[in-house]
Amino acid sequence: MGNHKVALNSMLTLFVAMCIWGFSINVAADSQSTEATAANPSVTTSESGRHVVEFIRDRDYACTQCHKDEKDVLKGAHSAAINPHTNRDVTCVDCHSNVGKDHRNGAKEVTKFAPAQSVAGTEKPAADVAWITQQNETCVNCHEAENLREANWTHDVHALDLSCASCHNIHPTSDPMKDIERKPRIKLCVDCHSDQTKAKK
Repeated sequence: MGNHKVALNSMLTLFVAMCIWGFSINVAADSQSTEATAANPSVTTSESGRHVVEFIRDRDYACTQCHKDEKDVLKGAHSAAINPHTNRDVTCVDCHSNVGKDHRNGAKEVTKFAPAQSVAGTEKPAADVAWITQQNETCVNCHEAENLREANWTHDVHALDLSCASCHNIHPTSDPMKDIERKPRIKLCVDCHSDQTKAKK
């Protein structure tokens, strides 16, 4: 009878120990799951307590499949920027607008960025003001006018007659206008305005 009591006590002790061990494993797994959820924004918890996994795809994937030469260029200054309206990384369509069904036949829906001026020079033709406005509105959508005015007065003067891309690169590894010295900056003004004056003669 004594051996039965010892065996029963041993089994009971073993059972309790296994329950405690199992409970501790469960608590550890839950805490790891919570940490993983906090670290990965794609996993959220709904009001009912169920985990909801959202599929986040690369919004630039379709663009870079054709524009392969641009893929590395996308790593420029805008690649690290956060869209202030979405609080997400800036994507191709944030600046180039939506890609329509006829994208490959002229890409009329897509905003293209290029140097453009409303007044012709001897080398640069005059561009459509509507196109200049479309380009600049896209830039000003994120780059607030007050900040641009504070950075340099020329933004106010040129905003309607010159595309931002005339002086800045949209995918720059280094922006040609940032940190430029005063003398070469003035030379840019003189070169452009002299060319326009020459074209009028």
